[in-house]
Amino acid sequence: MKHYFLIGILFVFASCLSEKKQVIQSTMQQVRETSKKEVKEKELKKMIKIIDTLPPKKISRTLEEYKSNLNIFSKKKTNNELITIRNVENITPISQEEFSFYYSLTYSDESNQALHDAITTKVLDNAIEDNGMVFFLYLNMSQFVDGEYAEGYYTYIETVVSNNKNKFCVMYKYLSDRSKWLFEPLYKKVCKGIKRTEEDY
Repeated sequence: MKHYFLIGILFVFASCLSEKKQVIQSTMQQVRETSKKEVKEKELKKMIKIIDTLPPKKISRTLEEYKSNLNIFSKKKTNNELITIRNVENITPISQEEFSFYYSLTYSDESNQALHDAITTKVLDNAIEDNGMVFFLYLNMSQFVDGEYAEGYYTYIETVVSNNKNKFCVMYKYLSDRSKWLFEPLYKKVCKGIKRTEEDY
């Protein structure tokens, strides 16, 4: 009788050990998977950080190419086709003559005014979301804007930068000299913690 009792105890003990071993193995597996996931996340964040700090590529195009880009954008919008980030980059002014043509759409017919508004909205949305090069291109537009357009532009800039503070601090050094000069007070505030004075506005 005692013999069977001991066998029973040993059986229960063995079962407990086996179950405990399975729990330990399962826990270790979860730890390994979590560790791998954390490593992958760290590597991904590191890659993103490296990409975000790379100098923006230089874009060179003629005014006629810019006008062609606007036509492509306009047709896609009319036909409800997919407008890609590249399309948005292509319609963001990168020179004084491109900006002048883009702004001239506001004082022609209604269809051109609508096109101007659509361009403004699309560029602004993608700048806020930091899609492609649009954030940088929108910042660098500051060297061209003036007059009535500038009032709205600098109001929007506050939103664009507040949504991409780290990116702004990194990209600032790549802006044109004039853009850097215009954004210097904002850069000091956002990146250096120096409050702006009334003269800076």
